[in-house]
Amino acid sequence: MMTTTKGFKHVGLLTKKEGQSFEEFVAHWQAVHSKIALGLPGLRGYVLNPIDRRVYPDSPIDGFSELWFDSLEDAIAAFESPIGQEAFADVPNFAAHVAVTYITEIRKR
Repeated sequence: MMTTTKGFKHVGLLTKKEGQSFEEFVAHWQAVHSKIALGLPGLRGYVLNPIDRRVYPDSPIDGFSELWFDSLEDAIAAFESPIGQEAFADVPNFAAHVAVTYITEIRKR
């Protein structure tokens, strides 16, 4: 059985800054960036998924974030808010690049 989860998920695919250790990348993401992101209006869920490329060298990214909102409009409004702008401003402090997409989950189990 497949179900489509209501709402929208914002997924950010992250690569760490050049010369930054994996531990430094994760530490900033958890301690600083997450504190900001958790204040986003309308946020329903937030998960960090760090990927240590020393262990998984085939990964093209160093991690991805998942942020759930009730609607695409809520997600857009959250990132246009002052807290959303603060979150975007913090990205260069720990990530070289973030590719963002909005997806609808299809769960099979």
